[in-house]
Amino acid sequence: MLTLAPHPTSPPTPDPATITKPTLLHLQHSSSQIILWLLEELQIDYEVIIFPRPEGPAPPELKATHPQGKSPQLLLPGGRVLTQVSAITLYLLRTYDKDYNFHDSSSSTAHFTDKEDPNWISIKEEQLVCIGISDIASKVGMALLWHGISLKSPFFMRPIFNTTRKYLHKLFLDADLNAAFETLEMELGEGEWFLDRKQPGRVDFVVHYFVDIGVRPGYVKFTGENGEERYPKLKAWMGRCEAREAWKRSLEKGGGYDLDFPKRWGA
Repeated sequence: MLTLAPHPTSPPTPDPATITKPTLLHLQHSSSQIILWLLEELQIDYEVIIFPRPEGPAPPELKATHPQGKSPQLLLPGGRVLTQVSAITLYLLRTYDKDYNFHDSSSSTAHFTDKEDPNWISIKEEQLVCIGISDIASKVGMALLWHGISLKSPFFMRPIFNTTRKYLHKLFLDADLNAAFETLEMELGEGEWFLDRKQPGRVDFVVHYFVDIGVRPGYVKFTGENGEERYPKLKAWMGRCEAREAWKRSLEKGGGYDLDFPKRWGA
């Protein structure tokens, strides 16, 4: 039998019909940090309601506003509820980035165009976002699942689960995660931000979290076994993201951001 900590107490969930400004239902130590960071970059008037992160499923109170019961959720004036980081970032940028600091005025841009396909920048953006929310997230999710099972299971079962976990990493998890990181390293190129932007954009806001959740538990390493540097461009890019004042403010307001889940579970 798996042993989980007691469910922490969550705040009451507001009625979406009463919302007068964008309100983020924020789960600690989660991809909701993406949205909190973007809200701080946009410097708009918003509210954040913090939900403590349990060891098991998300707080049941989150189902009061959306049937999936996940975070992030962005409650909007008029009663609408937005979920999924990709959709929320798209909405926030198109609605509040009036000066186009973090996104472009159209699908084609002055600095990245393709005569054969004027929508190329949008297609490329979506491709890179999907590497985070699909490729990296699915592999890290599986790695965390087996890591958690091996740590929380009865002691006499742990060797079996640990062996299975290591086999999965050797079979495909390590290769797939490193392939995703290699792709991001290549796509970043010599620019400071993805898609050669002068400021961070949707790809940067979204992908940062998924790179982080691969690195923090040690599933992907920026330093090789012999001390060699791996993914140096990505590492420098992570530093630029985390040096931004908006990122620092989002950490202060988020109530906790620690993606080394195995360590928090007692590894």
